[in-house]
Amino acid sequence: MQNLSYMINMASKQLKNKLDKALKKHDITAAQFSVIIQIYISEHPITAAEIAQKIGSDRPTISGIINRLEKKNIVLKVSNPDDKRSSYLEIHKESKELVNKIITISDELTTDTFSIYSKEESIKLKEMILRLIERTE
Repeated sequence: MQNLSYMINMASKQLKNKLDKALKKHDITAAQFSVIIQIYISEHPITAAEIAQKIGSDRPTISGIINRLEKKNIVLKVSNPDDKRSSYLEIHKESKELVNKIITISDELTTDTFSIYSKEESIKLKEMILRLIERTE
């Protein structure tokens, strides 16, 4: 049997590659999608540092992604009134339709990829992955 950590890592890379290919026509990468989703689902104003923490990435990498998304007019930086050194991030109003499209693409890819499992297996897999994430944090 192969090493389980290695297998999980390979599956993750392959899923990322599939998402990269699916989003390519919208000039969005899987890494950019991860940042966009964090901004989109946040229930409060969110900073680059918070996004980096949530997705387990370093701040310089996230800053580079945010700068590229800002140039594409997808993400908007808004001054943080409590800390002049940081900005809150928002989805640009004109990009909401694009965000909805790429979410749909991701959802369809997920549904297709995980269709190999029964509903019960999918639920169990999610539970197991959540426990693994908690254990490795």
